[in-house]
Amino acid sequence: MRTLQTHHRSVCVQTETTLSSFDVSTKLVSHTAVASSTPLKTSSKRPCLDLEEDEDILQECSSILTSQETDVTFNPAEADTSITEPKDLSAQESSPIQNICKYIVYKTCIMELFDVCPVCHRSCHIRSQRIGTFLRVEQLCHHCQFSRKWNSQPILGSTPAGNLHLSAAVYLSGASFFTIEKIFAAMKLHLFKYDTFRRHARMCIEPAIVYKWRNWQDEMLQLLAQREKVIVGGDMRADSPGHSAKYGSYTMMDLETNTVVDVQLVQSNEVGGSYHMEKEGLKRGLDFLDAHGVTLDCIVTDRHPQIQKFLRERNVNQFYDVWHIEKGISKQLEKVCKLKGCEKIRKWLHSIKNHIYWTDASSSSGPERVAKWMSMLNHMQNKHTHEDSNFPACLHGTRRSRDTKKWLAAGTLPYLKLEKVLSNKRIVKDVAKLSPHYQTSSIEVFHSVILRFTPKNVVFLFLGMLCRLYLAALHYNENAGRPQATTAAGRPVFKVTFPKAKKGEYRVREVKTQATFKYVDDLLDLIFDKVFVDPAPYVDDVLRIPIPPALCAEYDRPEKEEAISSRVSRFNQ
Repeated sequence: MRTLQTHHRSVCVQTETTLSSFDVSTKLVSHTAVASSTPLKTSSKRPCLDLEEDEDILQECSSILTSQETDVTFNPAEADTSITEPKDLSAQESSPIQNICKYIVYKTCIMELFDVCPVCHRSCHIRSQRIGTFLRVEQLCHHCQFSRKWNSQPILGSTPAGNLHLSAAVYLSGASFFTIEKIFAAMKLHLFKYDTFRRHARMCIEPAIVYKWRNWQDEMLQLLAQREKVIVGGDMRADSPGHSAKYGSYTMMDLETNTVVDVQLVQSNEVGGSYHMEKEGLKRGLDFLDAHGVTLDCIVTDRHPQIQKFLRERNVNQFYDVWHIEKGISKQLEKVCKLKGCEKIRKWLHSIKNHIYWTDASSSSGPERVAKWMSMLNHMQNKHTHEDSNFPACLHGTRRSRDTKKWLAAGTLPYLKLEKVLSNKRIVKDVAKLSPHYQTSSIEVFHSVILRFTPKNVVFLFLGMLCRLYLAALHYNENAGRPQATTAAGRPVFKVTFPKAKKGEYRVREVKTQATFKYVDDLLDLIFDKVFVDPAPYVDDVLRIPIPPALCAEYDRPEKEEAISSRVSRFNQ
């Protein structure tokens, strides 16, 4: 145990067995010393960081005399009052504070260590003080005047290290403070207030996240600027479904390296509504890449009409993600299958879905894609030669179908409904621009990672939302290239899943190796070693981030007492 009383020396006796180890620490002071309620002087406070913690009322208790023996190797004559304790607590540890192991200790187990005076074996007066997760115990023997102070965790300036570390761990892992608060309450673990967590986040954690992301981003942009052409993918994720989303985050990803390059956060009141957030996010992302000298070859997106028009006017080569087109066509065909007399179309749904993926993967030009796509109408009539020279005949061999009733006849209701969907002018135009390079499926995976850090049922402030997006990007970039897991015998590991969207169809997926969290360790080192020591330059970077006004800022806020009185009078009528 660490004792923080100055001008004295501690003696430690340790006993080890095969099953467990025990540490016993005793400390002797002169018999004329008296207990002081003045806290131990720590390193000078930094004027730019003032984090006051919530304090409990001091608790006092007296212990009874026990027959426990004290450390017989301790010699009071060896006490050296000339030794002073260094102010830099971290220098006393063999490893940084953030890397030291922690344990859950019961209060009764701690107090047992201070019940008996190690000098005269009599009961002692014990005084305890709690600050969040931090506990300080002061022991005083009224008989021999032995006294000592013990802290449960190191003190950084005026902040207990454990409090700051817990706040950082909650934030960096994407957890919710209120969820952790419920867990602590169920275990009867003491925790600081939410205001303390927010102060830690505002002064240390969020500045470190912004600094870490921007440093990594600058290095990535330098590499991209050296390449002649860059293929990026872009897509927006709203923080809630429907047309009432507050935030929209637009992701720009380098599809060749599967790396998130930029994330732009847009608030709905910045652009006049959530419908316009995707276009604004894309505009900011393209401007950002242009400002850093990145030359785009093309961009792969979904089929949003605003995005199509914007990129066309900006002369940016655009391709469409095949999954988004397939999803839109499948929804239309599902509706057609429910019409009376069109039930036969359901037999072709799976083939049509596969056909659009094959069309994209096997084609090298837009006209070839259109020819292959339109050949599906002839194929469903059992006709396998086509008029378009880009694809004159089906590539499959001649074979007799087991289900002859599946073929459609021209002019029938099922065929006409199917033809209306597949030959739709917009769909044919978009099929010609299917991406020949990469798809945006990796962006969808990144969006699922974002859910871990920003659940849609939790409301975040703008800066908190932005920092959590940066955390999600750091996590994705570190783990996107994980290899497939293998068994002890070296065989690759797979798992069989039944996705809800596939309606009973199974999928075989590769099992990846365990995710790593090196970015969390780097952020903790940055917080404790640099940001906490001198937060000013890091906080200044955060303050320069433009934050839009809250959605309710445009409305007049009444006085609270006036609003309450009007509510009471209304319900009393």
